[in-house]
Amino acid sequence: MRHAVYGDASARDSIALMTALVAKGIDFELVAETPALSFALSARAGRDAGPYLRTPEGFVLGELAATLDYLERIRPEPAWRPMTPVRRICARLLEDWIELWLPLWPERAPALLEGLASHLVASGFLLGSAPTRPDGSLAAWLESEIFADARLRERVARFSPALRLYPESVRRARPRPGGDDAIPVSLLPVLAEIARDQLAYLEANREALAAGEDRVVVDLGFGRTILPVWPELEARRASIAEELAAMSAPARRAVRQMLDPLGAWRGLAQPGVLAPLGAGDPRGL
Repeated sequence: MRHAVYGDASARDSIALMTALVAKGIDFELVAETPALSFALSARAGRDAGPYLRTPEGFVLGELAATLDYLERIRPEPAWRPMTPVRRICARLLEDWIELWLPLWPERAPALLEGLASHLVASGFLLGSAPTRPDGSLAAWLESEIFADARLRERVARFSPALRLYPESVRRARPRPGGDDAIPVSLLPVLAEIARDQLAYLEANREALAAGEDRVVVDLGFGRTILPVWPELEARRASIAEELAAMSAPARRAVRQMLDPLGAWRGLAQPGVLAPLGAGDPRGL
C-alpha cells in the first residue's frame, strides 16, 4: 500500500499536505472524503475534520502540523523544513503566521500580498532560491483563500501578478540543502510584520493563559481589539522556545541577533525559560 490523502483537493490543509508529499517524493493517492469515510477516519485519527493521511501500515493521521512532522521523520531527506538554526526558526515563524494568523485577518490580505509578492520576486521563495515548508503553507493559502476570492484575485492580477505562478513554482521545484544559514534581506520586512502582529499577540496570549483569562486585549495598529486566548498558538510558541533552549549557545545567539532588531525575539522565547539552559553563554541566551 502507499500513502493516501483523504480530503478536499481545494482545501488549504489538503493542498499543504499534498505539496509536502510531492516535495518529499512520497507517492500517494487522493481519495474523496465521503460522510461514511469521514466518520471512520475521524474516529481513528481523533480529529473531527480532515485532511487525513493514511500510512502504508494503516495508521491514520489527522492534524496537519503533526502530519508534516511525521513526514520529516520517515523521509528526512530532502528536508522540507530547514535544518540550520536561523533558517529553521524563521521557517517555523512563517509556518505559524501563515497557517494560523493570516486566516484571521482577511481584511489585511491586500497589503500583505503586495509585500509578499515583492519579497518573492526578489528571492524566489520565502527563504531563498528553493522552496521549504512555509512555501507549501503559503501556496495553499493563496490557492484556497486568495485566488478563490474574486476581489482579491483581481487585485493580485493587477498589482502582484507574480503570485499567480508561485504555487505551481513551489510544486515544481525541489527542496535542497542550504549552503549557509542566511536569509534573504527582502524577508526582513515580512518578519517585522509578524513581530508587530502575531508575536505581539503571543506575549499577551501567554500571560492571559497563565492567569486563567479567556480573552486578550491588544492593539495591532487599528485600535484596541479583543481576541480570545488561543492555546494552540501558545503551544507552538512554547515548542519554538524549547527548540531554542536545546540549541548550542552560538546557534541561539545567531537566531537572537537576527530576530532582536525586528522585535521578534521577546514574544517568541522568554529569557526566564532559556537562561537556566544556557550555562555556557555569558548572557544565558
